[in-house]
Amino acid sequence: MNIALLLAGQGTKFPAETVRTWLEEEDTLALIEQAEAVLGEPVREWFSDDLSKDTRLAQLATYVGSMCMYQLYRKKIGLYPRYVLGHSLGELTALTIAGAWSYEEGLRLVDLRGTAMKTAIGSQESTGMMAIFAPPETVQALVKEGSGIYMANFNSAKQTVIAGGREAIQAFAAANGLEGVVLGVSGAFHTPYMQTAADSVYAALEGWSCQTHLSMHVIGNREAGLYRTERVREEIAAQIVHPVLWKQSVDYALKQGVQRFIDLSPGGMFAGMLAGQAKVDAFHTEALREALAAELKDDLEVDRHYDLFSRALGVIVSTKNGSDDAEAYDHVVVSGYNQIKSQIGKPVTAEEVRRTLELLELILKTKKVPEEQIHYHCRKLAWKAG
Repeated sequence: MNIALLLAGQGTKFPAETVRTWLEEEDTLALIEQAEAVLGEPVREWFSDDLSKDTRLAQLATYVGSMCMYQLYRKKIGLYPRYVLGHSLGELTALTIAGAWSYEEGLRLVDLRGTAMKTAIGSQESTGMMAIFAPPETVQALVKEGSGIYMANFNSAKQTVIAGGREAIQAFAAANGLEGVVLGVSGAFHTPYMQTAADSVYAALEGWSCQTHLSMHVIGNREAGLYRTERVREEIAAQIVHPVLWKQSVDYALKQGVQRFIDLSPGGMFAGMLAGQAKVDAFHTEALREALAAELKDDLEVDRHYDLFSRALGVIVSTKNGSDDAEAYDHVVVSGYNQIKSQIGKPVTAEEVRRTLELLELILKTKKVPEEQIHYHCRKLAWKAG
């Protein structure tokens, strides 16, 4: 099953039922408590507050809430997602999930981003964003260069978001006979209005890097293609002033063979937004989670049948041997295969995970499997092992 996870951006809603689940589940409560300890602020209170005027708090709350949704996915479903996509701020959540950095590091990045954007808003006259219920190409044809109105989100075939002066965007919609709704955000995000924020973030990330070998593919907002972690500093800053190519990103995932999109937004926003474009499963209530688990019953049964050692053996036999060193093949590949095979059925401890992944990496290097494939297989197994 080729699965992609969808992560929300700022402005997502936090239904009381969803928040209650986070506070009752041990693993999700731990994420909230960790964020509160790092920030020294009452994160759980933000889920019930009106955060439309404070982009920093809104972004932090969305990041923590999205990570809680991801934790529920791992616990309730746990099928490996080959792709992960995050809308706007959600891109940082997606990168956290893929292993680019730790949860705490992601929290600090979101804090940096949110603070810079809040500062930029404070130096401007009233700006905002408006969702227009029309195709992006229709709206784009009407936006005039130099008007101070910009295309901000290419959300779907039926929804586009524009940004600019709060009065100007409403006047634009009225003048062109477009229906829409002003969004509950306080700035013109993903436009040149945020250039000072992008510059501030770029400067703050000097010398900063991340894990470049990810456990799954991240599809980026800016180019609607695979995220380039080797230039992460530039990507994080540039995304702040660049339109979110969400529809194009989903189309890219579909072209890669994604069969199901799991909507990990706290309120199920993507299931409605992308209706007609892709099969999206909402996940924000217990009933929806149970329904999805029932629908994926056969896949879950197969997935749970294989332990870490069985999966490692599957990788060994399915990767092509590019070495002509028969002696090394016997001493490393065959011997290593048998060592791992002997562990099937035994408890999977943290030490066994480490040893198995190290041995698998050695085996794949001996077979001269490309380095990128080696890292992908090892990180995927590490993901499955938790």
